[in-house]
Amino acid sequence: MSNIKTSARTVAAVLLVLVMGPFCANIARAQSSTSPDPAHHVIEIKLADLNDDNPLIDYRKAVLELAMRATGKRFSIKGCQVADVATSDQRYVQLIQAGQYCNLMTTSAGSSMTRGLEGIPFPIYLGGGGYRVLMANAASLQRARDIRTLDDLRRFRIGSGIGWTDTSIMQANGLDVVQGNYLNLFEMLKARRFDFYNRSVFEASGELETYDRDHQLAIVPDLVLYYPVDLFFYTTPGRDDIRDALLEGLRKIHRSGELAELIRQHRSTRQARQLLKSTHPRVIVLNNDRLTPLERKAIETYRLDWFK
Repeated sequence: MSNIKTSARTVAAVLLVLVMGPFCANIARAQSSTSPDPAHHVIEIKLADLNDDNPLIDYRKAVLELAMRATGKRFSIKGCQVADVATSDQRYVQLIQAGQYCNLMTTSAGSSMTRGLEGIPFPIYLGGGGYRVLMANAASLQRARDIRTLDDLRRFRIGSGIGWTDTSIMQANGLDVVQGNYLNLFEMLKARRFDFYNRSVFEASGELETYDRDHQLAIVPDLVLYYPVDLFFYTTPGRDDIRDALLEGLRKIHRSGELAELIRQHRSTRQARQLLKSTHPRVIVLNNDRLTPLERKAIETYRLDWFK
């Protein structure tokens, strides 16, 4: 009798396997089709300021594309999906923290705004973001000839934007800084409200063409300020796919020399490098204590000799 019961149980188990087998296989196939496949994962990047028709923004996009292509990973790049109105860096930070409409931006290292974002520790100008020139009016241009040291520079007033990283760096170095709105500062310099306007070596020439049509301003020749700072990419916290892939790609294009070649060739950087190489300017060095240890190490590690 027990043998009959055992045989019956065996037959029932076999029938259950035959009936349930196809059903379980279908479940397994459905689960595998919905599970993320790293080989097919597309890294979707929504870059702040991408739609701005500006050579500096174009450079950032070029670096981003070059780095992502170097990873061999699938990716897409588009601009932030926000209203077509002027958007401040602070607003972009808020959008990137949320991650829905934006997930990547570039801004100066050391900014307190980015403390809540995930930084990619790589300076996209290979240290070149720390080189600054002084824009002057006719009167201050003549007086600039005698500037040789930081103490000499402290006798002048320098214009800079409200809340900018550059503003706090100059103030920490004992410079007399007059703050204002970016566009207003050009008119304030013309009106002699201050003596010099501190600008990036990449920005100054283009700004004179745009905002000084009457040729009242000029760049002080043979004088450069330097402090350790650069532009970094910052992404949404938790977006390890963007952070890891972008850092991998940036390191690759640095090792291969592709990033240095982009700097030599790009319309926003080639003139600046030629200027620094040809003039052998006086260089006044300022300290910068606003960098995080990771940002400082990155600037020290990934460098280009801008004077060669």
